[in-house]
Amino acid sequence: MSMPKVAVIGGSIGGLTAANLLRDIGCEVDVYERSPRLLSGFGTGIVVQPELVRYLLERTGTTLEDLSVPSSSMRYYDAATGLLKDEVSASWRFTAYNAVYRKLLDAYGTDRYHLEQRLAGIDRTSAGPVAKFADGSTVAADLIVCADGGGSGARSVLLGVEPAYAGYVTWRGMVDRDDVSEETWDFFQDAFSYGLLEDSHIIAYPIPQVSADGRLTGRHRLNFQWYWNVAEGPDLDHLMTDNTGRRSPVSVHHAMLTKENLTSLRVRADDQLARPFRELISAAPEPFVTVVADADVEQMAFDNVVLIGDAAITPRPHAAAGAAKAACDAWNLADHLEKAEGNVIEALAAWEPDQLAVGHAYLAKVRGMAKALQHGGDFSPGRPEYRFGLPVSARALTEPQSRL
Repeated sequence: MSMPKVAVIGGSIGGLTAANLLRDIGCEVDVYERSPRLLSGFGTGIVVQPELVRYLLERTGTTLEDLSVPSSSMRYYDAATGLLKDEVSASWRFTAYNAVYRKLLDAYGTDRYHLEQRLAGIDRTSAGPVAKFADGSTVAADLIVCADGGGSGARSVLLGVEPAYAGYVTWRGMVDRDDVSEETWDFFQDAFSYGLLEDSHIIAYPIPQVSADGRLTGRHRLNFQWYWNVAEGPDLDHLMTDNTGRRSPVSVHHAMLTKENLTSLRVRADDQLARPFRELISAAPEPFVTVVADADVEQMAFDNVVLIGDAAITPRPHAAAGAAKAACDAWNLADHLEKAEGNVIEALAAWEPDQLAVGHAYLAKVRGMAKALQHGGDFSPGRPEYRFGLPVSARALTEPQSRL
């Protein structure tokens, strides 16, 4: 059995999961990441899904305790008054982007992890696909796996599809124990908390504090997101313009926020939120803002080039399984490639229908959640269709370990 030479475009969680899995079945794999340095999710939080951590649990010495913290409930508050509307039992675990990324990178290594390689194009030749990078270099492979995220350059090249703005943004941030009062710290412990407003919502949950090398320090942080409806046009342009005058298409990180927009965040928190939510947001030392956008496609496989994760179907974040979807794509890609004994065309033909179905179902799910959360719809606590995670059919495809 001859396995293909693979170029993975994108070195984040989805790309590294794919790289590890494909190498494990005998592929020669190189990863090409556009960033000039190792990645950082600015410490932001992730809800642990089985697909997300399956590789680490099954094929490394990692345990859930090594990368996450537990919780026992989901709480639903009126964010304006701070009054508890409802609470349901839910034993989710939470991690930080940096913890998962660094453990996947440790498993893969850095010898074939190439930084500062921004994709400029893909030539699909009779001899196989060739990735072209912005520095003028090229890489020929038997299979190119494009895992370059929601703003995928590969998807743009192959399909001309760009993410569409969803009509709202999210402010993100974290606080440490010393940043807030004991009362506010305790308010958000041991739970995933929703703060519900008529035309907006906040989520908050504890995550592990992670060292520079991806190890847990033993301390916790509180992670939050506050979603604002912002009309496309001048209002959005103003919010997404940084302190150099550049209009960012995706995120404005803290160091680049204008004083006016940072003040607007804190004033709005003072005006609209009850004390625990207000303090959580106002005390965050480095908040930043990101647009919410999604993208849909009807094709993920292109002969011997494939889109996975957000590079294919980009979902909104509300069901907490975007990275899990990418891992699901990667696991099934490796399974089909192994079954096809390295025949890329055969493997992708068998793989694509199920993964399109998973992506479309998940996109519909998070759009439905957004309609309720951002526009005053019925967001009933414990409602099954709003449960975190991929659709049940997707879980059956990967058969992850049930250790969560």
